[in-house]
Amino acid sequence: MAKSRPESSAWQERSEEKLRAAQALLAEEVAALRSGDDWQRFLEVQANLHAYSPRNILLVVAQHALAYAEGRTTEATPPALLAGYQRWRSLGRTVERGQRGYAILAPLRYGQRLATAPDGTTRPLGRGAVPEPGEVEERRQVLAGFKIEHIFALEQTTGEPIPLPPRPELLVGEAPPGLGASVLELVERRGFAVSTVPSADAIGGANGLTDLAAHTVVVRADMDDAAMVRTLLHEAAHVLLHTEGDGHALARAVKEVEAESVAFVVSRAHGMASDTYSFPYVATWAGEAGAALVQATQDRVAAAARVLLGSSPAPHTDGGKLSTVSLLAPSADPALGTNPAPEPERLGIAR
Repeated sequence: MAKSRPESSAWQERSEEKLRAAQALLAEEVAALRSGDDWQRFLEVQANLHAYSPRNILLVVAQHALAYAEGRTTEATPPALLAGYQRWRSLGRTVERGQRGYAILAPLRYGQRLATAPDGTTRPLGRGAVPEPGEVEERRQVLAGFKIEHIFALEQTTGEPIPLPPRPELLVGEAPPGLGASVLELVERRGFAVSTVPSADAIGGANGLTDLAAHTVVVRADMDDAAMVRTLLHEAAHVLLHTEGDGHALARAVKEVEAESVAFVVSRAHGMASDTYSFPYVATWAGEAGAALVQATQDRVAAAARVLLGSSPAPHTDGGKLSTVSLLAPSADPALGTNPAPEPERLGIAR
């Protein structure tokens, strides 16, 4: 039965109130990212929940912290597996009575028909309208806004066991087999030549160096395998994010925050040690840049990390979002493919 007008109006008001509350909470969380330690804690959660947007990750973190403070959960660490009520039911699990879901922002989209002319210009097509001769009809999803949806952690459900993604057992100084080769292939596919130098002395004391103008990436060779892969991840982030467009014009400090953040997320998602990472630029950048740049950086880091994780054949976290794909399979980006070949010795970079 359809809601009456007063009921519909009241429901709409409650929905808008919930949306405003979530947006206010999100603004508080963004404003709280003031130090390198704060940023690293956010990235640690992102490594587990990389399938979710940075904004929704912040919302989950804030709500989980409140639940922990109020004694509604005994786990201080935010959850690593989340899904909606119906998704849990489809997996044979039931949300326990009395559990509160995590409110997240879900996009509202509508389909739009467009007519594209030979010169590339487009115009919207109304109901019943057809393209003119020479035009091609296209369909596009347009973002109209957001609504609140609720998701629940694995710990809030009971029922059938969930197969968890495998986590690699890595030795000290070892990188997951296949990760380095997949990153190398991705960088080379972007038109960059990758090589090594004997030591940091050859590249000004750095572990790696990307020359965006010359389209070259250099990594020092006197490091263990894990350090070389971490460095290559950092340089790959520069290739993905800073080669052209708005990313090319960013200040050096922001570029370094982005590149190191991408490397951190991808490394952590693969189970690699993260004690060598630091984010010295964050305090100045977050304090002076404001929420808009912080959120833009979060979005760019998330996008680049997804590309690198999508091309990796090595076992890694699935991002916390339970999909119809096997939980045991690593994620893949269809546009990039995967590289199942064994890891070449020392990345296979020519010296």
